[in-house]
Amino acid sequence: MLYSQPFFWRTLPDGRREVSWRVWVLIWVAPVLFLIAGAGMLLIEGYRHLASTPATGEVVRVYAWEGETVFDRGTTNYGPVFRYLWSDGQPTEATSGMSHPEWNFDIGSTHDIRYFPGRKANVVFPGPHNWYAGLIVGAIGLVLSVPALWASLRIRRWLGAGA
Repeated sequence: MLYSQPFFWRTLPDGRREVSWRVWVLIWVAPVLFLIAGAGMLLIEGYRHLASTPATGEVVRVYAWEGETVFDRGTTNYGPVFRYLWSDGQPTEATSGMSHPEWNFDIGSTHDIRYFPGRKANVVFPGPHNWYAGLIVGAIGLVLSVPALWASLRIRRWLGAGA
C-alpha cells in the first residue's frame, strides 16, 4: 500500500530513502529542453547557411517603422529590400524578413547576402546575429543546469545518508 501512493521523496520504515522519478523530471526538464532547443536552433541556422548560396544584393528600397516593443520602443527599425540575380539568371527582389536600427542602407549600395536557389523566399543577411538566438537559448540551458546539478548532488547525498 505504501508503494502505490505517489510521492516525491520519502524515508521508509527500515530507514532507506527513496526519490521519485518525478523529482528528477522536475529538476532537469527545463535545462534539458533549453539545451535541446538551443542545439536545434543552431542546427537550423547551420542548415540555412549550408543550403543558401552567396550573392551580392543591391539595396532598392528600405522600409522604416517605429519600434513597438519594450526592447525597441523609441527607435526606428529598417528593413532593406535587395535586388540580386537568382539561380535562373533573372533579377529578383527580396528582403531578409528582419529589421534592425543600423540597416538604414543607402539606395544602390551593395551588400553580401545569401539566397536559397530552390525557392524564391527571404534572403539571409549574413552575420553573427543569425546565431545569437540559438546561442542565447543554449546559454540559458547551461545556466539552468547549474542549480539542477546542485539539487541532484544534494538529493544524492540525502539518499546516501539513509540506512
